[in-house]
Amino acid sequence: MPKGTTPDTDRPVRQADRRAAATLPRRAAHPVRLGRRTVIGGPRVLFAVATFAGATSPAVGFLTKQDPTARYAALVLLIGLCGVAAGTVVQLRHVLVRPVVADDEGSLTADVVLRVEDARDVATPGVVWCLPTVSVFGAGLGWWTAAWLGFVLLSVIVLALITARTARSSTVARNVMSVR
Repeated sequence: MPKGTTPDTDRPVRQADRRAAATLPRRAAHPVRLGRRTVIGGPRVLFAVATFAGATSPAVGFLTKQDPTARYAALVLLIGLCGVAAGTVVQLRHVLVRPVVADDEGSLTADVVLRVEDARDVATPGVVWCLPTVSVFGAGLGWWTAAWLGFVLLSVIVLALITARTARSSTVARNVMSVR
């Protein structure tokens, strides 16, 4: 393998999808590629990025303290947040780039609905809200606790507003299918 490359672990899955698609008697091809804006939407992407950025602030704040226990907890938090961010990006990529294998319009619509629901679930920052509770709160309480609880409360309100103002996944699927 050339230097700087990684093995393509998804290759067997893509090949199996192509073989399965070739055997279908009828195939509903999707002429419009589902993009990030269609599947997850701009407000949810901005919300996820802002949540990750907001979650790193206590860790950065605790890294500046002289207390080695607080600094260790902050380092653990940063490593955890990086891991969660990487997992989120991988999952969103998986939802966005997987080929559609649909036998008819109904299964194609179901695929779009499931992609939208999966992307929305992945972008919900439940783990990001919990990580500082586990790592930083044990190392130092005080105004960080109040700030973090305020951040979580504000995030929940913003997520509720985004969810209320965002079209349902079935509406998104109908809009995508009407473009066809």
